[in-house]
Amino acid sequence: MSKHLGVEYKVRMPQELKDKIAESAKDLNRSMNADIVARLENSFLLNDSSAPTNADVKVFHLKNGKRRVIFGKLLNNLSLDYTQELDQLRDDIHLALEVLSGSSFWNSLKFFNKDVLVYKGDNHIDVVDNGKKSLGWLIVEDHWVGENED
Repeated sequence: MSKHLGVEYKVRMPQELKDKIAESAKDLNRSMNADIVARLENSFLLNDSSAPTNADVKVFHLKNGKRRVIFGKLLNNLSLDYTQELDQLRDDIHLALEVLSGSSFWNSLKFFNKDVLVYKGDNHIDVVDNGKKSLGWLIVEDHWVGENED
């Protein structure tokens, strides 16, 4: 096989999965190999992306016409009071991450080689890799929607 075409690797899978891949490849007008490669590449992009890996989003109605939107990979793993002041919430997120750092779940977050910080701006909190970029683990954003909409 030519070097620029990739490396050959045999893989075993259940017949049901092979059938799903065949159907997907046909629907997307590509080979099964191209479909498998695209799906694998996409799985790595999702792990590295700052976007949430699922459609889970929580919205809280705060005082004075604010709405707090929370999303990210850890949304359903942390039980926090998301209605508290951002300074207090940042401290709680930091504490929760410290506790998680000793668990096997932490390793699944691909923590290695990251300097994890809980960053608080004027109207948001984000878990970042040393201020370089969002890790997509937990993002809290306050949005102003008007006083009359409480």
